[in-house]
Parts: sequence; C-alpha cells; structure tokens
Amino acid sequence: MDEYRAREVLRRSRQKIDGIDRDILDLIASRIALAREIAEAKEVLGMEILDPERELQIIERTRKIARENGIDENKLIELMKILMDLSKTEQKEMLRRQ
Repeated sequence: MDEYRAREVLRRSRQKIDGIDRDILDLIASRIALAREIAEAKEVLGMEILDPERELQIIERTRKIARENGIDENKLIELMKILMDLSKTEQKEMLRRQ
C-alpha cells in the first residue's frame, strides 16, 4: 500500500466509523425509548425497575457475542452495563416525574 492509498483508506474508514457511530447513538436513543415503555408496564404490573435475572441474561448474551466476534469480553460487558444503567436511570426518572 502506498501513501496515497493509505490516506484514502484512512479517510474512507473514518467516514464509515462516523456513520456507524451515528447509527449506534440512534439505537441507544431507541433503547431508551423502549426502557420508558418498560417502566410504564412495570409500574402497572407492580414490578421493580431492577431485574437481576434479565440483566444476567443480557450479560451472558453479550459475553457470547464478544467471543463469537473476537471482541474483548470485559469491555463489551462494561459497555452493556453502562447501557443498562442508562435505561434504569431513565426508568426511575420517568416514574419519579409521574
């Protein structure tokens, strides 16, 4: 690969990453919207926000996906825990406002 080709690969790859980042952020926003719906359903059903069994399922699924794709398992689990915390915080806030 020559210098010109390397710069082109770098530019094009960064553009693709920017698009993927936007998709990821849009998906996170969709996940939060669903968390709000879940909070409403949990309130009607008299359920707690925290669901350790569900969280364990998510962690195990994340672990499997990380292994299948050769991604650092601990880092991917850490990311999912952040997303779950974000969802729980949003659910608590939503219920507090009602």
